[in-house]
Amino acid sequence: MRISICRSFRTSCWKGVRAGEFISAKLRVPPNFAHVKKLPICLGLILSALLAGCQRPEEAVPPSNLLPKEKMIQMLVEVHLNESRVEAARLRADSSQALFNQLQKDMLWRHEVSDSTFWQSYRYYAVHEKDLDEMYGIVLDSLAMRKVKMQTMPKQ
Repeated sequence: MRISICRSFRTSCWKGVRAGEFISAKLRVPPNFAHVKKLPICLGLILSALLAGCQRPEEAVPPSNLLPKEKMIQMLVEVHLNESRVEAARLRADSSQALFNQLQKDMLWRHEVSDSTFWQSYRYYAVHEKDLDEMYGIVLDSLAMRKVKMQTMPKQ
């Protein structure tokens, strides 16, 4: 098989076509693939446009009914306590979800806050990562203090 490849190559060279021209003729890009050369440029432009569009604005506009940090911290502590109550109940998934939703509604009703106000405020603070980190630091400290307080209470 190797001999036949060499012979075909030699015969084409002997017919007046030089070896370099023979190889370049075989590797030449047909004219309908000429737009492939422009592909890296187009991909670069599309990628830069996507990256520019994905950048968030410098400062997010606070919602009109933004909860103050103190109230938000209290509510986040209650959300985590509700989650732990639901986990401790060891119910099925659908029952756990129903119990958590009821506890969430009760919490929002006690604080006189709508669920949309709570989630808009949460999203605003989530965009401001420093604020949310600071708030969750306080939430974790509050939960740790509650745990210590519960452990030191005498059992009745």
